[in-house]
Amino acid sequence: MTAPPPRAPRRRPRPLRVGVLAESELVAAGLVGMLTPYRHRVVVDLLPEDAVDRSDALAGVDVVLCDPFTPGPGHEARLLAWLARGAGVPVLVHTWQTHASAVERALDAGADGWVAKTAPAAELVVAVEAVHRGDAVPALAGPPAFPGLSGRESEVLVLLCRGLSNSEIAAALFVSVNSVKTYVRQVYAKTGVSRRTQAVAWAHRQGWTG
Repeated sequence: MTAPPPRAPRRRPRPLRVGVLAESELVAAGLVGMLTPYRHRVVVDLLPEDAVDRSDALAGVDVVLCDPFTPGPGHEARLLAWLARGAGVPVLVHTWQTHASAVERALDAGADGWVAKTAPAAELVVAVEAVHRGDAVPALAGPPAFPGLSGRESEVLVLLCRGLSNSEIAAALFVSVNSVKTYVRQVYAKTGVSRRTQAVAWAHRQGWTG
């Protein structure tokens, strides 16, 4: 009896190409570092600033990540108008802005899903894969609640861990720099640390992985 021919090895699906649109260098670099451990599932490309005006700029992109609510003159109106025209690829809004009205504006304009920038890398990858399949983004856990810290203090600690300055945290959370300084002092007092590096180490001991 002739032996059956060997089966061809199953090819692994290629990773999804995720285009990051209109982000600062800091956020873009953070995304690349954050998602590198998941490069078998997603790879990150930085899109040119004029990608919203050039259909060819999205060639080969599977999912676009963008934040219409980053501060800047005309930024929100420009990206929401681009969404309303139809991006041609699934768009996941990845933002610090968690107010329900902002989320609703982005989804009404045509975004396929929304995820907070405080979400850990694993949840971001799940959200990317969901919008690529045409599914709803699963309900995500959101920012971690560190023991002994309030929800806002936990948000500030996550952003400290991601290397944001006080002014960047203030812009992300839509509060004043003085308010951020107060939250940072409260985080230090409650965690028993005196420097950012110690606060980051404390967060990692609580299980935060970014």
